[in-house]
Amino acid sequence: MVEISTSILTVEKGQESETFFALEKSKTDYFHIDVMDGKFVEKDTYQKMLEYSSYIKRISNLPMDVHLMVENPEEVIDDYAKAGADIITIHAEACKDVVETLKLIKSKNIITGLAINPKTPVMKVKDIILSGLVDVVTIMGVNPGACGQA
Repeated sequence: MVEISTSILTVEKGQESETFFALEKSKTDYFHIDVMDGKFVEKDTYQKMLEYSSYIKRISNLPMDVHLMVENPEEVIDDYAKAGADIITIHAEACKDVVETLKLIKSKNIITGLAINPKTPVMKVKDIILSGLVDVVTIMGVNPGACGQA
């Protein structure tokens, strides 16, 4: 079965309602929330995506797939859990302790994801993936943080 997680990264202020309803009507399966902090990646979308996440949970029943491209994601998981995240994906490279961060996400009854950057050898995170703490694996085709990369 194919499921579609549609990024809302480029939704403009003032167009949220129309865009989110159009995505839901077009049968997207998830809203994909790209959260960046300006540290782990250059761009900063943290506040905008937190606002959009809270808004989506008020108007839609579709699941939210939150991709944390942030340094020390354990420090912001509560914000997105409270906003209604159904899936939270982290980058091992951004964590102080990836296992503890995954456990924190699981403790909130949220599906856990692990994103693997293009230059990260899969063998480096193999044991984490096989630990039973990871529900979803995202293999990045481009470096995190920049849209439209070749």
